[in-house]
Amino acid sequence: MGYFVSALIVGLCLYLVIQPFFTNKKEWRRDEVKDDLDSMTLEQAYATINELEMEFNMGKLPEKDYQTLKAQYERIAASKLKEEAYAGGSPDKKADSETGKADNTIDDEINRELEEMRQKRKGE
Repeated sequence: MGYFVSALIVGLCLYLVIQPFFTNKKEWRRDEVKDDLDSMTLEQAYATINELEMEFNMGKLPEKDYQTLKAQYERIAASKLKEEAYAGGSPDKKADSETGKADNTIDDEINRELEEMRQKRKGE
């Protein structure tokens, strides 16, 4: 009886291990997969950049990864700022973007808001 039960358990384990090799592969529909970055707010982007800086300064994050992630989240923050500027902004901001000045303004605004968040965090 013991041999029968152990053979049954071994057979079940083998089936579970081998079965995925014989099934049809399912393709992911990339357009249906939701990404967390799709619904990220400007505040969340700033918080993530701040956390990246803290982890890098503590030595938990390699410099290459830090630079890559920081650039990615800065682009997200810049796009969110542009969306806000175009959604409720003045015509002056739209005119500036046509001349290329809006990008510098947005970068300055990102840096200023990051600095404000750092000061706020230091005060806590």
